[in-house]
Amino acid sequence: MEQLSACIADRMIDLNIISSDDRDIYCYSVQGLLEKTICLTLIIAVAALLHSLFEIIAFLSVFMLIRRSSDGIHCKTSVGCFCASTLMALSTIPLVHVINIKSVILIGVICAVIILCIIATFNNPDLNLTKEELDHLKKRSRITSLITGGIVALLILLFPKNNLAPYLALGVIYNAISILIAILLGRRNRRDDKEKA
Repeated sequence: MEQLSACIADRMIDLNIISSDDRDIYCYSVQGLLEKTICLTLIIAVAALLHSLFEIIAFLSVFMLIRRSSDGIHCKTSVGCFCASTLMALSTIPLVHVINIKSVILIGVICAVIILCIIATFNNPDLNLTKEELDHLKKRSRITSLITGGIVALLILLFPKNNLAPYLALGVIYNAISILIAILLGRRNRRDDKEKA
């Protein structure tokens, strides 16, 4: 993947689309885009084969919407990220059939929103945000989690027989689990704690 992204970046330099000074940034960006595209394509293809395409799209929509601001666990390698993302998304299909009790799912969403609002996000060492940037991201994360979680909870209450609602709920719940795992594994910048003291 690295070689392909480097070839694409070199071609962009040859065509004067980018400058050679920006090569590393574009290599990194293209590699990330390729990895996400391949991962999402595989998830959607498998979901379609399992007749759960719309359900997985619903899950991914909610998960990715919240994840943009809440952050969470990051794997150390792109292969690890690919495997974890694929397994996480596809695990929703059997999981929904196991815990398809609306009250349990609703309680899970409420707990997840509370966790996401309390923690909001943290200063990932890779990002090393300033206090102002972190505060802005936390506010955005709380607003996104509250609105998305509220809409999902309402859908569960108003349309209890809706097949998409449990997948939407798992999108919220998996975000809370991801951020808790990141904290338990010590993957946050300890500067957050020092600034609060």
